Amino acid sequence: MTQHENKYVITNDLLKFLLYQLKEKNIAISHYRLQKMIFKIKKELGCDHPLYKQLPFYWAEEGPFSSVVAQIFSRLKKNNCYPFSTNSFFLNDESYMSFSSNKNIIEEFPEIEREIHKILSNTNSFFNKFDEDIFIDYAPYPIMHPFKYILFDIAKNEELLYSITPKNYLNVFYNCLSGMTNEKIDDEFLVLFSRLFSRLELIDNENKFRECWQCVRIPMELSWRTFARGISINFHDDFYNNIIPTWEQDHTENIKRLTKSIEFVEEKTGNIINSSSNRNSIPLNKRC
Repeated sequence: MTQHENKYVITNDLLKFLLYQLKEKNIAISHYRLQKMIFKIKKELGCDHPLYKQLPFYWAEEGPFSSVVAQIFSRLKKNNCYPFSTNSFFLNDESYMSFSSNKNIIEEFPEIEREIHKILSNTNSFFNKFDEDIFIDYAPYPIMHPFKYILFDIAKNEELLYSITPKNYLNVFYNCLSGMTNEKIDDEFLVLFSRLFSRLELIDNENKFRECWQCVRIPMELSWRTFARGISINFHDDFYNNIIPTWEQDHTENIKRLTKSIEFVEEKTGNIINSSSNRNSIPLNKRC
């Protein structure tokens, strides 16, 4: 068996045991949380463990992601699971009985079972904090947690905007921007992100933040997607080295889309900024 094939066999066995354990605890699982669980197991096993390099991941938009896990879980979802909700799945009863005896990987590496039990020991934490904790504990840059779970999530879900004041949102934005300047962040992205912050700050100075939110939320979403997908270029296991040129090409295209989106916001909000020197002379007739 080649090393490439071995990764799929190991991941298949691990997924089967993991789905069995989740069924035991009556927990449905989403694809992205399952990805994070296996990543957590990998990190806790440590880089010297025999399985560390057999579970290849890269950092992406939703966090650590493995195409190997994705491919195998796709097959298991189709043949061995049933949907619990739109995005989560349960192991079916027939597969539960079948997988109960499929413990070869655990017999060889009993420490895996201990790590799974640690993760699932507190179901409240697992459902409410686990995904964020992966970002807090393992993300390549500390700013990735507030960037995704505040800036991006609020941009993606408009209702969340009213859970935070514009000033607090801008403070988080500023902290993310400041954190990036201390890291080796792509210069082109950093310039664009700074331009977006400057525009939001000017809009807020005119007390038009919420009024202009529909304009700015799109480049905010694109900012996270561009940044997170670009992270994979530098933060990935060697298994993915052959697709770096594709990621680099995608990042270039994402930068172009983000540039156009920010230019659109600057154009649509230009009248607001220009009015700061003569607020009472020309009424603002249109919202952006």
